Amino acid sequence: MCDGGEVLSVESKDYIYLGGIIVTFGLGVWNFIQGHRTTRKASFINTVTSQRIKWIEQLRQDIAAFSGCTHTWHMSNLKGTEKEVEILKEIDRLRHLIRLRLNPDGVHDRKITSLINEIPKLTHISKRDELMTALDQLTIATQEMLKEEWEKVKAEAKDGDLKEKCKIRTNP
Repeated sequence: MCDGGEVLSVESKDYIYLGGIIVTFGLGVWNFIQGHRTTRKASFINTVTSQRIKWIEQLRQDIAAFSGCTHTWHMSNLKGTEKEVEILKEIDRLRHLIRLRLNPDGVHDRKITSLINEIPKLTHISKRDELMTALDQLTIATQEMLKEEWEKVKAEAKDGDLKEKCKIRTNP
Protein backbone atom coordinates (compact mmCIF):
# COMPACT_ATOMS: atom_id res chain seq x y z
CA MET A 1 0.00 0.00 0.00
CA CYS A 2 1.05 3.57 -0.63
CA ASP A 3 0.26 6.71 1.32
CA GLY A 4 -3.28 7.06 0.14
CA GLY A 5 -4.12 3.43 0.62
CA GLU A 6 -3.75 2.75 -3.02
CA VAL A 7 -2.44 -0.58 -4.13
CA LEU A 8 0.27 -0.63 -6.76
CA SER A 9 -0.49 -3.26 -9.26
CA VAL A 10 2.10 -4.51 -11.65
CA GLU A 11 0.56 -5.65 -14.83
CA SER A 12 2.00 -8.21 -17.19
CA LYS A 13 2.69 -5.51 -19.79
CA ASP A 14 5.02 -3.87 -17.26
CA TYR A 15 7.02 -7.10 -17.08
CA ILE A 16 7.18 -7.22 -20.86
CA TYR A 17 8.47 -3.62 -20.99
CA LEU A 18 11.03 -4.35 -18.29
CA GLY A 19 12.14 -7.52 -20.14
CA GLY A 20 12.44 -5.55 -23.38
CA ILE A 21 14.57 -2.92 -21.69
CA ILE A 22 16.85 -5.53 -20.15
CA VAL A 23 17.23 -7.40 -23.47
CA THR A 24 17.92 -4.14 -25.32
CA PHE A 25 20.53 -3.14 -22.74
CA GLY A 26 22.16 -6.58 -22.92
CA LEU A 27 22.31 -6.44 -26.72
CA GLY A 28 23.83 -2.95 -26.55
CA VAL A 29 26.55 -4.16 -24.19
CA TRP A 30 27.20 -7.24 -26.33
CA ASN A 31 27.43 -5.11 -29.51
CA PHE A 32 29.82 -2.71 -27.77
CA ILE A 33 32.10 -5.56 -26.66
CA GLN A 34 32.06 -7.21 -30.09
CA GLY A 35 32.76 -3.88 -31.82
CA HIS A 36 35.66 -3.22 -29.47
CA ARG A 37 37.16 -6.66 -30.12
CA THR A 38 36.75 -6.29 -33.87
CA THR A 39 38.37 -2.85 -33.84
CA ARG A 40 41.32 -4.08 -31.77
CA LYS A 41 41.81 -7.10 -34.04
CA ALA A 42 41.63 -4.94 -37.19
CA SER A 43 44.11 -2.48 -35.70
CA PHE A 44 46.50 -5.32 -34.83
CA ILE A 45 46.19 -6.90 -38.30
CA ASN A 46 46.76 -3.52 -39.96
CA THR A 47 49.86 -2.90 -37.86
CA VAL A 48 51.34 -6.33 -38.56
CA THR A 49 50.52 -6.09 -42.27
CA SER A 50 52.01 -2.60 -42.51
CA GLN A 51 55.19 -3.68 -40.76
CA ARG A 52 55.47 -6.76 -42.96
CA ILE A 53 55.20 -4.60 -46.09
CA LYS A 54 57.96 -2.32 -44.77
CA TRP A 55 60.10 -5.38 -43.95
CA ILE A 56 59.57 -6.80 -47.46
CA GLU A 57 60.65 -3.55 -49.09
CA GLN A 58 63.66 -3.10 -46.80
CA LEU A 59 64.85 -6.66 -47.38
CA ARG A 60 64.43 -6.18 -51.14
CA GLN A 61 66.56 -3.02 -50.95
CA ASP A 62 69.21 -4.67 -48.78
CA ILE A 63 69.56 -7.74 -51.03
CA ALA A 64 69.74 -5.51 -54.12
CA ALA A 65 72.41 -3.31 -52.51
CA PHE A 66 74.41 -6.35 -51.34
CA SER A 67 74.30 -7.96 -54.79
CA GLY A 68 75.05 -4.69 -56.56
CA CYS A 69 77.98 -3.80 -54.31
CA THR A 70 79.41 -7.31 -54.55
CA HIS A 71 79.09 -7.30 -58.34
CA THR A 72 80.57 -3.79 -58.67
CA TRP A 73 83.48 -4.55 -56.37
CA HIS A 74 84.26 -7.86 -58.11
CA MET A 75 84.00 -6.50 -61.66
CA SER A 76 85.79 -3.19 -61.12
CA ASN A 77 89.42 -2.35 -60.69
CA LEU A 78 89.18 -0.81 -57.23
CA LYS A 79 91.91 -2.86 -55.54
CA GLY A 80 93.79 -0.80 -52.99
CA THR A 81 91.63 2.32 -53.33
CA GLU A 82 89.59 4.17 -50.74
CA LYS A 83 86.46 3.33 -52.74
CA GLU A 84 87.22 -0.38 -52.33
CA VAL A 85 87.34 -0.01 -48.55
CA GLU A 86 83.94 1.77 -48.57
CA ILE A 87 82.35 -0.90 -50.75
CA LEU A 88 83.75 -3.74 -48.65
CA LYS A 89 82.45 -2.09 -45.45
CA GLU A 90 79.01 -1.74 -47.05
CA ILE A 91 79.01 -5.35 -48.26
CA ASP A 92 79.94 -6.56 -44.78
CA ARG A 93 77.29 -4.35 -43.12
CA LEU A 94 74.59 -5.55 -45.53
CA ARG A 95 75.60 -9.18 -45.12
CA HIS A 96 75.00 -9.01 -41.39
CA LEU A 97 71.92 -6.80 -41.66
CA ILE A 98 70.24 -9.17 -44.10
CA ARG A 99 70.88 -12.15 -41.85
CA LEU A 100 69.32 -10.27 -38.93
CA ARG A 101 66.17 -9.63 -40.98
CA LEU A 102 65.66 -13.32 -41.75
CA ASN A 103 63.84 -16.07 -39.88
CA PRO A 104 66.41 -18.75 -38.97
CA ASP A 105 63.70 -21.43 -39.28
CA GLY A 106 62.34 -20.36 -42.69
CA VAL A 107 63.21 -22.52 -45.69
CA HIS A 108 63.85 -19.63 -48.08
CA ASP A 109 65.50 -17.64 -45.30
CA ARG A 110 68.05 -20.38 -44.65
CA LYS A 111 68.85 -20.60 -48.35
CA ILE A 112 69.39 -16.84 -48.50
CA THR A 113 71.56 -16.98 -45.37
CA SER A 114 73.61 -19.78 -46.88
CA LEU A 115 74.16 -17.80 -50.08
CA ILE A 116 75.00 -14.62 -48.15
CA ASN A 117 77.64 -16.61 -46.27
CA GLU A 118 78.96 -18.32 -49.41
CA ILE A 119 79.20 -15.31 -51.75
CA PRO A 120 82.23 -13.66 -50.07
CA LYS A 121 84.16 -16.91 -50.60
CA LEU A 122 83.56 -16.66 -54.34
CA THR A 123 85.09 -13.24 -54.95
CA HIS A 124 88.44 -14.46 -56.25
CA ILE A 125 88.83 -13.81 -59.97
CA SER A 126 89.06 -17.55 -60.65
CA LYS A 127 85.54 -18.04 -59.26
CA ARG A 128 83.80 -15.33 -61.29
CA ASP A 129 81.27 -17.72 -62.87
CA GLU A 130 80.45 -19.28 -59.50
CA LEU A 131 79.95 -15.82 -58.01
CA MET A 132 77.57 -14.77 -60.80
CA THR A 133 75.63 -18.02 -60.34
CA ALA A 134 75.43 -17.48 -56.58
CA LEU A 135 74.22 -13.89 -57.04
CA ASP A 136 71.52 -15.15 -59.43
CA GLN A 137 70.52 -17.85 -56.94
CA LEU A 138 70.34 -15.20 -54.21
CA THR A 139 68.00 -13.12 -56.36
CA ILE A 140 65.80 -16.13 -57.13
CA ALA A 141 65.63 -17.28 -53.50
CA THR A 142 64.77 -13.75 -52.41
CA GLN A 143 62.07 -13.47 -55.07
CA GLU A 144 60.53 -16.73 -53.88
CA MET A 145 60.56 -15.65 -50.26
CA LEU A 146 59.17 -12.18 -51.02
CA LYS A 147 56.41 -13.69 -53.17
CA GLU A 148 55.45 -16.01 -50.31
CA GLU A 149 55.47 -13.10 -47.88
CA TRP A 150 53.39 -10.96 -50.22
CA GLU A 151 50.80 -13.75 -50.47
CA LYS A 152 50.69 -13.82 -46.66
CA VAL A 153 50.18 -10.07 -46.53
CA LYS A 154 47.28 -10.32 -48.97
CA ALA A 155 45.69 -13.18 -47.04
CA GLU A 156 46.07 -11.33 -43.74
CA ALA A 157 44.51 -8.21 -45.19
CA LYS A 158 41.65 -10.21 -46.69
CA ASP A 159 40.96 -12.80 -43.99
CA GLY A 160 42.39 -11.10 -40.93
CA ASP A 161 43.96 -14.32 -39.66
CA LEU A 162 47.64 -14.35 -38.73
CA LYS A 163 47.84 -17.80 -37.14
CA GLU A 164 47.68 -20.10 -40.16
CA LYS A 165 49.91 -17.92 -42.32
CA CYS A 166 52.72 -17.85 -39.75
CA LYS A 167 53.24 -21.60 -40.20
CA ILE A 168 54.26 -21.21 -43.83
CA ARG A 169 57.81 -19.96 -43.14
CA THR A 170 58.73 -22.55 -40.56
CA ASN A 171 59.93 -26.07 -41.12
CA PRO A 172 57.45 -28.93 -40.98
